[in-house]
Amino acid sequence: MTSRRFAAPLLVALAVAAAPARAADAVIVQAEVASSVTAPFKQFVELYQKMNRSAKVDAKYLGGQVIQGDVESEAPIDFVIVGKNQTDKLAAHIESPVPILTNREVVLVQKGSTKVKSLKDLAAPGIRVALGTAESAVGSLARGVLKKAILDPGYGPDFAQKVRANTTVEAASGVDVVNAVAEGRADAAIAFVSDVDPARFSGVQIPPSLNVDSVYYAFVPKSAKHPQRGRELVRLAGSRQGQAILHAYRYLPPPKS
Repeated sequence: MTSRRFAAPLLVALAVAAAPARAADAVIVQAEVASSVTAPFKQFVELYQKMNRSAKVDAKYLGGQVIQGDVESEAPIDFVIVGKNQTDKLAAHIESPVPILTNREVVLVQKGSTKVKSLKDLAAPGIRVALGTAESAVGSLARGVLKKAILDPGYGPDFAQKVRANTTVEAASGVDVVNAVAEGRADAAIAFVSDVDPARFSGVQIPPSLNVDSVYYAFVPKSAKHPQRGRELVRLAGSRQGQAILHAYRYLPPPKS
């Protein structure tokens, strides 16, 4: 009789003790994602974890150069999103990359501002410009726009030099470039079209002949600790649902293969 009386409480106690252990056993999926894709990837994480209760995504949002270095050093990263420039350099270290989005450059200004109405205005006296560093994705592409512009008679060979002279903020992160405009430390920036949050900013279009598209890829490094989990995230990013999330954040579709 006594043994029966204590058996049920003992079973309950064991079940309660086991619950935290099961939670602690969740697979930690390590992800490194280009900082310009932060907002949609946070939605990917929520969606993935709802579908996979036994997994937890530990995501870091970094610059492309940092991600490239981590993959080259064979860090145990399970999933990556980064631009074409870094993806091409990592071919020997990764499984087949999947294009998931295209980003394009735009002149970013505060909503309601009339100081900058065209790309040409970035060279006007007194305009404060924010640019990414040459090593960052946003900075590298901005310089691509400026290089094209100096070959266009409508801008002149000294256009890039004038824009550089007006540059008051130079940041390694696309988020910091955007924040410089949001906080009034710069009148305009060459940023991504996906940065144009209509509640805060306006986007001044760059002529198509001068613009530079940037394709971003998702892939699993060969050094991944949980490659199957990484492949599941790649499929999610490229799925109809994943593409709808990216579209909601103003990213353009990836190029057709």
